[in-house]
Amino acid sequence: MGPCRRHMEASLQELKSSQRMVPRAVHLPNCDRKGFYKRKQCKPSRGRKRGLCWCVDKYGMKLPGTDYLSGDLQCHAFDSSNVE
Repeated sequence: MGPCRRHMEASLQELKSSQRMVPRAVHLPNCDRKGFYKRKQCKPSRGRKRGLCWCVDKYGMKLPGTDYLSGDLQCHAFDSSNVE
């Protein structure tokens, strides 16, 4: 199981065991089929406002210069060595 999948499983377990429902406090990562992080990670949208996005490597580390950009973020422009 890849690092993203482990993160997702831990977040889902946290939600299940939580006494109160605070969905905004738990981030569910965007994983590929192999369990690694997809390049583009986003917070959920709120109404018509899109969620904030940022780029990561396959291990979930933020790529420099991509902190919380909103809109149509193209992560491949920041790191051509990381293929989704």
